[in-house]
Amino acid sequence: MNPSVGQPSLHSRTKRAALGWIAVALLAAGTAAPVQAAEDDPHPALDVFQQIDSMLEELKDIMGLGPRRPIEHKTISKASFRKLYATRMKQSQKPRELERELLFLRLFGLVPEDFDYEKTVLDLLSEQAWALYDFKQRELYLADWAPAEALEYALLHELVHAIDDHHFNLLKYVEGARESEGELARLAAMEGQASWVMTEWAMRSSEKTLEGNRLLAIATASATRFEAQQFPVYDSTPLYFREVLIFPYTDGLLFQDELIRRLGKDGFKRVFEQPPETTQQILQPSLYLSGVVPAAPPLPEHPLPKGFKRVYDGTFGQLDHRILLQHHLGDEERGELLDRWQGARFEIYEKRRTGESFLSYAVRWQDSDAAREYYHLYRQICERKRPGLALVDSGPDRCEGSTAAGRVVLEIDDNVVRSVEGLPL
Repeated sequence: MNPSVGQPSLHSRTKRAALGWIAVALLAAGTAAPVQAAEDDPHPALDVFQQIDSMLEELKDIMGLGPRRPIEHKTISKASFRKLYATRMKQSQKPRELERELLFLRLFGLVPEDFDYEKTVLDLLSEQAWALYDFKQRELYLADWAPAEALEYALLHELVHAIDDHHFNLLKYVEGARESEGELARLAAMEGQASWVMTEWAMRSSEKTLEGNRLLAIATASATRFEAQQFPVYDSTPLYFREVLIFPYTDGLLFQDELIRRLGKDGFKRVFEQPPETTQQILQPSLYLSGVVPAAPPLPEHPLPKGFKRVYDGTFGQLDHRILLQHHLGDEERGELLDRWQGARFEIYEKRRTGESFLSYAVRWQDSDAAREYYHLYRQICERKRPGLALVDSGPDRCEGSTAAGRVVLEIDDNVVRSVEGLPL
């Protein structure tokens, strides 16, 4: 899997999980936990590599695309993988950008104060990544800690990335996203395609197919999510990172499945020739096909407190809202509400000298009923993510309260909900 990670601005969110140059295959075969090969045994990947030519022929039959040049391939150790990935993170995100991303996550209550961003991502991928395609260097790797029974699946998954890279330049594709919402949507298109093709390849070996079998696609996505939960690092990681990590492989697969159903083989090319712009388009493929893009509402109007500067802004997508509701309010199904989401934006202001910060946020819904439902849900979220906060009605469409960490104002205007959180007292 490959987690990664609106209107552009100077401080807009540009990376979500800093995966802009590596495409990885996690839990590719849905097998049990990985086991390490004995040091004196030749790694089974060396045998699996012998299947590349035959796999490429099968992929051409499935996708209608084949490689344009030889695909460089080798094995990689866990230590080398961590080093490679850490290098890519540093290349793609400066320390100050990571600080801002962490501030965003904390202000929405999605990670604890002591959360270690870089270590968490490295630990997650080291636990589960069984293959990777580095599309900056255009090299394919199989992990030497992967179980032998997963290697064929992992290799095939990465061969899909290599083929797509030959035709569509994956580095340029990912870097073409304006900010993290678009980047994650493009990663979901990439990984969803590789996951769909890998599953179709496996199905054909037993004379079955994913084509026209939506229930099988849904079952495959569910199995991927279930398998991920069996791994201790993944299962103990904050929900936001788990969901952003798994999204491209589950919802991305279902997105690709819908495109294949509607467009046939043209669906493989369409996602690169017409990249999805938002996670909403991945979750609702009909919006992607019709070109519907959410429009964020204006943010709350408020005087800028002395000493504060805007340090970060960006879109807050449909997937973000799904995670936010689940993280703070539990697993209750809210798909009907989320499908009425129509756009959201945030800005973060900081007083660098003192470390104080506040969040300005606005979200538009399809109608006033959906907005009213979300207003009451987000009121609960505000109180849960800010210990000691009690929001008191100051009118039918407004509530406010404060703690030592600052003042919170939440209001609703027809189909738009707005909040300012952490204003100095």
